[in-house]
Amino acid sequence: RWVKGCLIEDSNSIPLYAEDSYLKEFKARVVKSGPKFVVLDRTAFYPESGGQPSDTGILVSGESKVRVFKVLRRGFEIFHYIEGELEKGLEVHGVIDWAHRFWNMRRHSCEHLLTNLFEKAGTGPKVYSDLTRLEFMPSSIGEEDLKKVESEFKEVVEADLPIRIYYADKSKVDVGDDVRKLRFLEKIPRSVGSLRMVEVLGYSPIFCFGTHVKSTGEIGSLSSLRLESGRKNRKIVYFSLVPATLKKSTD
Repeated sequence: RWVKGCLIEDSNSIPLYAEDSYLKEFKARVVKSGPKFVVLDRTAFYPESGGQPSDTGILVSGESKVRVFKVLRRGFEIFHYIEGELEKGLEVHGVIDWAHRFWNMRRHSCEHLLTNLFEKAGTGPKVYSDLTRLEFMPSSIGEEDLKKVESEFKEVVEADLPIRIYYADKSKVDVGDDVRKLRFLEKIPRSVGSLRMVEVLGYSPIFCFGTHVKSTGEIGSLSSLRLESGRKNRKIVYFSLVPATLKKSTD
C-alpha cells in the first residue's frame, strides 16, 4: 500500500486517491472512532500533505450524515475530522467535495509544471513549494525568464499533454545534485523499494503522492505569475490559476 509516495505493506488505511484522483465516492468501514474523528479501512479523502490541502466532503451511514472538514495522516492511519460522531464498525458512504478537490488537483499539477519550466530556465533547485508559490535556491533568473516561462506554460496547456502517474524502482530514480530530493530519499526506509512518480510528457518526473489532473489542458490558464527575491538571494515565484468550470472533468 502507498504511504507518502512509497510502497509499504502495513498501512491501516488504504489510500484510494493514490490510484484514482477522479474517484468521487466510495464505500468503507469505520475501524477507529473518537471525539470528532474516524479512521476508515479505505478512503478517497486526501490528507493534507506536500503543500496540498486536505479534501472535505461528507460521510453517510444510514440516516446519519456528517461533514468531513479536515483529513490528516498520523503514522499509517488517515484521520477524518468530522462534525458529529460515527461508531466503530459502521459501513459508510464517502462523498468528496469535488469542486474543492479538482481545484487543488489543477493547482498541484500547475505547481509541478511550473517547477519543470523554471528549472529548465536555469533556477537553482526548488527548496519549497505549495499551491501558490515556489521557492528556489539562488540564481540569476529574472523578468525575461519569467515571461518565457509564462509563454511556454501557455503552450503546454494548449497542447493538452498527458500527465502520467507511475511507480519507479527507488534505486533507479536519478535526482542529480538536488539536495531537497536527496534528503527526501535518505528519509525513506530501506525496505521501501518503489516511489510514486508524476510526469508531464516531455518533462522531468517528480515523486509525489498528491492528486493530479489527467492532462495539462485541465490545468487551465494562469491568472498571475510574479517573481520576487527572498531571503539569502532565493527566488520566489507566486502563481495563481483562473477558476474554471468542472465540465471537462465530469463529462
